Amino acid sequence: MTGLDFVSLDRAVAGDGFEPRLSSPLCRALEGSDRVLDLSFLGKIEVRGDVDAINGDLEVVRITPQRALVLCAPEEAAALRDRLPGMVIDMTAALAGLELHGVRTLRRLTDLDLDALPAVGRVADVPCLVLRNGDSFRLFFPQEYGHSVAEVVLDVLKGLE
Repeated sequence: MTGLDFVSLDRAVAGDGFEPRLSSPLCRALEGSDRVLDLSFLGKIEVRGDVDAINGDLEVVRITPQRALVLCAPEEAAALRDRLPGMVIDMTAALAGLELHGVRTLRRLTDLDLDALPAVGRVADVPCLVLRNGDSFRLFFPQEYGHSVAEVVLDVLKGLE
């Protein structure tokens, strides 16, 4: 393998019995739930290097001084990969995401300081990037943990009813 094209949705190529299809790692776990929003299809591009050089009307989440996650509409990810500075990795297919509401809910899922977000830490015992907008929280985590995280979140929400 010479590249990371396999994690870019727009670069998936059919052939040799493989047929790419768009599917969320959270779809089964969140089926029928209206309390959690699936953000897995949101474009997620990691930039390493001079993150201060990122310009435009973009949502840029700093992870470290030399590393950031750029969030965008899925149809914008391909064009952004080509124009962002530094080392650029499309993480759209690698990271699942969900949005939930309620400080009480998130306090039951993590020991992160909710007043110091965004931050990276453990949520439902999974490494996660947590963003906050008022009482809404967006969580981004490795897609392979998607079903497990969604189930834990739904269990916590059910317990708070």
